Amino acid sequence: MATLTALKASEHGALKLKTETGVIFAQSAHMLPLRVTEVAQATVDFPVMISRMSNGTMSLSALTSFEPHKNLFVSGGEWTSSFQPVAMKTYPFFLMKAEDGSANPVLGIDGDSKALSGEKGEAIFDKKGKLSLTVKQLQAQLLEDSKNMVHTFQFFETLEEFELIRSVDLGLNYADGQTNRIRGLSMIHEDNLQSLSSERLTELRDRGYLAPIYAMLFSVFQLNALIRRNNSFAETKHIKSINLEVSKDNRPT
Repeated sequence: MATLTALKASEHGALKLKTETGVIFAQSAHMLPLRVTEVAQATVDFPVMISRMSNGTMSLSALTSFEPHKNLFVSGGEWTSSFQPVAMKTYPFFLMKAEDGSANPVLGIDGDSKALSGEKGEAIFDKKGKLSLTVKQLQAQLLEDSKNMVHTFQFFETLEEFELIRSVDLGLNYADGQTNRIRGLSMIHEDNLQSLSSERLTELRDRGYLAPIYAMLFSVFQLNALIRRNNSFAETKHIKSINLEVSKDNRPT
């Protein structure tokens, strides 16, 4: 897990950004974090899933692989999707609470990131100790993303209010006869969505959530595309089929 420190010229003035920072972030991530504002774009290539984090909060993610620490969209050191989430674009920078306790967040950095170098790359600070133009732009992007993070939290609150989250398991059937089950994921509860009144659907639309909800439902078809991508790599275990099942913990007794 990344250890964040506030970005300071006195401590980080010699650091440089490598050109492939996004790929470095994504290459070992089988789930990439998303904001609700990114869902429609992400469904071009990815199944979009809901997962619950260790602190109990929910997260939107683009599924990039069926294996932990593997990303099928990184090949030969290149990102092969037309969509790139903000989390990739802004790495290794984050917003964090100020040390003096002020309300305004400050720019933090993962100082141990492999995206950083002391030799080659773009300087984070200029000769006067000021943030480079690139880092200023990333900071502005992070500030905008913080608003989208709040929007995403409100999206989850609405999904829970409308009972539109259903836990699912992905059952993988491999070509060699072995099986595996991926748990801990959730999707939109389509049955509950279909049973909503026109007034409730209008409410979802007015909140701006109906479009991402339907996009998430349609994204399930990208599971087949992800299987084909998985099977195109000789070094991966080939998948014969996949079963999408309601989690046992979510089934009525």
